[in-house]
Amino acid sequence: MKRPSSGIATDGAHSTKERLTSFRAVDLSSGKELFRESIGNWTNNIGEFLGIVAAVKYILEHPDATQVIYSDSITAITWYRKRRTASSRRCPALLKAEIFLKAMDEKIKNIHVEYWDNKLWGETPADFGNK
Repeated sequence: MKRPSSGIATDGAHSTKERLTSFRAVDLSSGKELFRESIGNWTNNIGEFLGIVAAVKYILEHPDATQVIYSDSITAITWYRKRRTASSRRCPALLKAEIFLKAMDEKIKNIHVEYWDNKLWGETPADFGNK
């Protein structure tokens, strides 16, 4: 399968040293960073999930944007598809994201979140390079 050349790639990262979780997104066709945010000391999965949700919001705010989001996090993709997380962490941003996804379900049903296969395509262009 060929590496995707259009869509939005998202990634999350958590630095235990800095105690900081971040996420960002990159437009695959231009290579341009669309957004980047740091959210405090949470987990990598929370960062991955919130990155997907932020990309959904970006698509809603930019109607011409592609309707495909890529993530290399199976956990975050599963949480997105279920519209709820399985995190035991009491992160306020997670609750807001779940409510947003449920409330916007009809508007976001055509936005697809696909798995970015690092083995086939290399790291996602949104990768933070912290490994």
